[in-house]
Amino acid sequence: RAEKMPPLMDPESVGLLLPESKSLGITAFVEPTVEGGAGVLFAGKLSNNTEEGTTSSSADGDDGEEVDNLGSILFPPPDSKEGSRPPLSDLETIKKLITDQFPLLEGTPGMEDMVQQLLSQRTSVADSVKCNIYSSNSDSTATAICGDAAHATGGVSGQGCNSALVDSATLSDCLIQHYQSSNISTDTVQSAKRAMLHQSVSSYSQKAVPEGHALYDLSFGNDGKTLPIFRNVKAILSNAVDALFGGKFGIGKKSLQALLASSSSPFVDIRREREKYYVEDFPSDEDFRGELEKLYDIE
Repeated sequence: RAEKMPPLMDPESVGLLLPESKSLGITAFVEPTVEGGAGVLFAGKLSNNTEEGTTSSSADGDDGEEVDNLGSILFPPPDSKEGSRPPLSDLETIKKLITDQFPLLEGTPGMEDMVQQLLSQRTSVADSVKCNIYSSNSDSTATAICGDAAHATGGVSGQGCNSALVDSATLSDCLIQHYQSSNISTDTVQSAKRAMLHQSVSSYSQKAVPEGHALYDLSFGNDGKTLPIFRNVKAILSNAVDALFGGKFGIGKKSLQALLASSSSPFVDIRREREKYYVEDFPSDEDFRGELEKLYDIE
């Protein structure tokens, strides 16, 4: 937690900050809190080598070696022993590492205290989830999954609650459309209810799976894959224009995080509009339906 929002950021808006070095694989999620404060969440992957890149000044006060791996500083293994992080004497070094990668955090009041908080906290681990179907097949009890059970992104996009509510609304609509109890005869009530419930959850899965996959792509980008050189340069320039103007004066577009937070457009539409940023094309509605038909017998 910081005393105040970073002065270079909008004090009333949530922001997703990308690092200067793409290879770092860390993002910073900044959110306004009560009394003008700010909450800063760093998200990234755990280092594969707990020893690699973690060095600190010597105990005798020599300026010595700098900590050169921000990832290993911010995300030591959750079960790492006390003292595996750099000592508090390296506050200025770590502060500089953070602001070098996230320049918009420069000048944040209470930055030193924020670094101390980071060094004193254990790493919290959040898993990502990407399911290819959100409903049970017709051989079992009609069941549907929503929210993080179907598509968890570990808080990267800030859309966990919103997407869960959208899933619930979609499932409700499918139940209203397909579960018509007034049309059931008394002779076939059990089998008819079962069939209508399965039709409801199957329809929900067909509608919700593309949304979940689109949210996953919007949250994690190309997930380690690299665009061809020309497309990569074009995407970098486009991102730079968006970051600089954010749609003002008709130039560029809102940042992805601002778009996700302010738009009521489906995630699928946002993902398809950003096709140029991705290595793989997003599947069509027909492609999704075909994949679901391979998994379960959908009429």
